[in-house]
Amino acid sequence: MKYRIVIPESKEQFLYLINQTTKELNIQNQAYRKTILASYDKENNVLAVSCAAGSMNGDGWEQFRATVESHDDSVVLEGEFMVLPYIKRGAQIFLIAMLIIGFLFSKGDPFLLGEILIIFVLPLLLLYKSLQKIVGNEEGRQLVLRYFENDLNGEVEVIGRKNRED
Repeated sequence: MKYRIVIPESKEQFLYLINQTTKELNIQNQAYRKTILASYDKENNVLAVSCAAGSMNGDGWEQFRATVESHDDSVVLEGEFMVLPYIKRGAQIFLIAMLIIGFLFSKGDPFLLGEILIIFVLPLLLLYKSLQKIVGNEEGRQLVLRYFENDLNGEVEVIGRKNRED
C-alpha cells in the first residue's frame, strides 16, 4: 500500500524533529525496544523510517520509504513499506552463493546441475521473489504510522494499493 502523510511543519523543522525523536536506521540499532529508526538522504529527498525489531513480537525487517516534499507550511511524505536494504542484499548474496556452489558441485554435468538448480536454487529464488510478503509485519507498520500521527502530528492516508504486496 502507498501512503501520503502530511506533517504541519516546515521541512527544516520536520527534519529537526525526525533527528531528535529517532535513532539512526542501521542494523546495529535494530535491537532497541520501543525505538523508531530513521535516515534521510538529502540528495534524493528520501526518508526511510522503521521500527526497531526489538520493539515487536515479529521481525522489524521493513521500512517506510518516502519522498519528502515541502508544500507551503507543511511537509508531504509519499511512500510505501519495503524490505530493509541490508536484508534484501543479504538474501541476494545468499542466492548468488548457492548458485556458485551449485555450479561447483555439478562439475560440469548438465543433469546434476539441473537437479541442483531445481531442488535448491529454484525454491530460494521463489522465496526471494516473495521476500516482501514474508517480512511484512503489520505490527511494525502500525508503530511507524502511529509515530507519524502521534509524535509528529501528521495525517496519514492510504493513496494506493499494490496487488503484489497485500
